[in-house]
Amino acid sequence: MKKRNSLKWQMLRLLALGWIVPLTVILVVFLVVVSGRIDRQSQRIINTSMEKAADISILRLLDCIDSSKDASYLSYIGDYWAEYQSSGDSGNLYNQVTTFLSAHYKYDPSFDITVLIFTDEPDTLYYTGNTTGRGSVSRFKFFTDSVKDKALEISEDLDTRTEFFAMDGHVYMIRNLLGRGFKKYALLVMEINPEEVFESLKSVWEYRGMDVSFNGERLYGEGNYNTSGGFISCDRKSVDGFFTFSVAYDATAVGLERRSINITFLILLIFLLPLVLLMFFFFNSRINRPIATLTAASKKIADGEYGEVVEEPKGHSGEIADLTRNFNKMSTKLGEQFNKIFVEEIALRDANIHALQSQINPHFLNNTLEIINWEARMNGQEKVSSMIEALSVMMSATMDRNRQSLIALSEELEYVNAYIYIIKCRYQDRFIYEEHIDKALFHVMVPRLIIQPVIENAVEYSYSEDGIRRVRLEIEGTQDNEKIDMRIKIINPGVPSDEDFAKIKELLTDTMDIKPLEERSTRIGIRNVHRRLRILYGAESGLTIETDGNNNTISTIFVKN
Repeated sequence: MKKRNSLKWQMLRLLALGWIVPLTVILVVFLVVVSGRIDRQSQRIINTSMEKAADISILRLLDCIDSSKDASYLSYIGDYWAEYQSSGDSGNLYNQVTTFLSAHYKYDPSFDITVLIFTDEPDTLYYTGNTTGRGSVSRFKFFTDSVKDKALEISEDLDTRTEFFAMDGHVYMIRNLLGRGFKKYALLVMEINPEEVFESLKSVWEYRGMDVSFNGERLYGEGNYNTSGGFISCDRKSVDGFFTFSVAYDATAVGLERRSINITFLILLIFLLPLVLLMFFFFNSRINRPIATLTAASKKIADGEYGEVVEEPKGHSGEIADLTRNFNKMSTKLGEQFNKIFVEEIALRDANIHALQSQINPHFLNNTLEIINWEARMNGQEKVSSMIEALSVMMSATMDRNRQSLIALSEELEYVNAYIYIIKCRYQDRFIYEEHIDKALFHVMVPRLIIQPVIENAVEYSYSEDGIRRVRLEIEGTQDNEKIDMRIKIINPGVPSDEDFAKIKELLTDTMDIKPLEERSTRIGIRNVHRRLRILYGAESGLTIETDGNNNTISTIFVKN
């Protein structure tokens, strides 16, 4: 017998053809240890510089916020405003306010311009600019034309907070000035010098651009932030919100640190390339393709296409060839077994449905005939005719001459209405019935006679203190693509006794044996409905009967398509 050419020995022979072991060790040492260390060190430098830059930026922003508080906590501006309201000297007020602004903010490089607006006189602006040259008249004009209205709008809901916002590349900080009783009398708007406040972000290694946001809104951007290199961000919390500092850096510079490693790797690659190509061809033809074919076939079996077989690889021997042959044998046998089980299951299901549908007790029909007989004696023929028509509808539903296991919900409701008419004739004013049905569900297909037996059960066990039997029917559904899951609720007053609940629990079990029970027809009916739904739709569908804690019983039919 020819010695078997196993996959294991083929792989060992191929691996022995070159210097795979020593070259792999060298490659791992250079790439994993050295290159990894360089990458971690470079990233650590970037992270550290970014963390420090973000800390410096947030400290400068907090300094800006503290500086703005001088206008609020120092009473000068409030005193000036109170003096103006008494004297009416607007010139004196202007000189006092601008002198205060100049003294506190003109020489602060963090602010380009500072503007104060009194709420009662929003058209008069009190202004000072920075001495560095950035506090130009053009900035004040831009504020007057484009920013003032937005600042007034923001101040309406600002309360005591400090807010930041941006307009066409200008960054502004705004806060309200509050007097006695925390009543706003003015607002302070300060244009921040981003080159001063965010200067530290440029110290991040290989910096290319920045982006600053406040509470998710972009405040400032500089440089080539949209570069294809790396990005790093830091979040910092201020008194009234969160700042997000993002920096773009040149990732290629990090790669330059690994240039010597890459050169070594290329040299090793030249030596390894023939062996890699040889092993690639081997694994692709002997392992990858057969495994891919088997995977596709197994997926078809998982999707229900039992009996799927694949072509055995020609000229191949070893484990893969054995696996393919065994797979084909298993798939063929599985298909035969599934077909046999499927035929048996269909036959069993049809037998169970037929047995359940044949369990309709004539008790209801006998009661109906007695009522019709009584009406015929006591009244004229019109009401009797109506009752006979209703009974005819019920009999047609139970006889099922067309052998339709599923009908539209609208047709099922016709049987319900026929039954309700008969019950109203029986109980007269002592019976009240309500319907709440989504008409969009009328076309949904449901099993025949799944609602009427449950309503009949609700009528029989319905009771209330005023002696009136009440039943409410609610039908709703949810749609997922073409499938509609429907929930049918029958609500009636009264709570069954513990003994009755125990019998209901026994009736609504999932066992499929069909044994005659010495029970009322209503109880047999609810068992019939529950088991038919389980057979047709699976374990998620069925009938439940519960109480709602308000002396009501709720019977719920759930149909999951």
